[in-house]
Amino acid sequence: MSDAGTPRALVLGATGRIGSAVVAALEATPGQVVPVRASRSEATVAQWIKEGKEAVRIDLDDPDTFPGALAGIDRVFLATGYTSAMNHQTKTLVDAAEDAGVGFLVHLGVFSDKRSTDPHFAWHELVERYIAGSRLAWANVHPHVFMENLLGINRLRDGAMVWPMGDKQVGWIAGDDIAAVVAKVLAEGPETHAGKDYYLSADLLNGAEVAEVLTAALGQEIPAVVITPDDLMRMIEAGLDTVPVGMDAAYAASTLIWARQTYEGRFDYSAVTTSTVRDLLGREPVHLGSWATAHRQELLDQLS
Repeated sequence: MSDAGTPRALVLGATGRIGSAVVAALEATPGQVVPVRASRSEATVAQWIKEGKEAVRIDLDDPDTFPGALAGIDRVFLATGYTSAMNHQTKTLVDAAEDAGVGFLVHLGVFSDKRSTDPHFAWHELVERYIAGSRLAWANVHPHVFMENLLGINRLRDGAMVWPMGDKQVGWIAGDDIAAVVAKVLAEGPETHAGKDYYLSADLLNGAEVAEVLTAALGQEIPAVVITPDDLMRMIEAGLDTVPVGMDAAYAASTLIWARQTYEGRFDYSAVTTSTVRDLLGREPVHLGSWATAHRQELLDQLS
């Protein structure tokens, strides 16, 4: 605890989109939790400290950095990168958190049914079982497809929304809503949220429907190119698509399995929206139209 008795929450991925938004949400409600930014970059940590912010260095691939980063930490937000290393990273971090006396861990997972055969979904389920078997109190936040993927892996290509899953719909959730839920759970702590799983899905849309929303928000026609996973594989083999930066080969291959299983209907159980944002935050979630309007220039930049 801090000197004032306020819990201290280590926020992993604090330089990333979700982690930085979690920090911002916690700082918007001062007095509940003290956010401690975490990064593997010594220069980044030094700059944060220079700015008067609490920050520590931690490298998920180096468990020797864990004890120092976890000293005096009461709660942890655990978000791993897009690599298969998430398995040993989570295991070793949970062990260190137990040893450091951390009381509560909030894990950012995926929208699964806990019986997944898709590898990266199964990895999350595996680490959640490990977390549940630890001495830590825990909660899992399970977002569906990030709307921010439309600025990355699902970016517009040649001015079109390319959708490799036929007419299948998936759930969409805004990063700010994910962060707001995580911050709420961290701030209220294990007394309210221990053992809970929170699923996040605001809109249920396929590629053609996403294209319609983007067309309305941008005031510019965004066609949908609806293809199959086999078509996508041919695009990759032809060099027309590449693995996103920061995603290893095993994780990238797993996302293709997810696309195929979605196309085949094996993820139909997840074709739902949820009331989590309303229930926890007392407001409507961000819907794709509003999100696209807020990110209008970034989306338009993809068209130039």
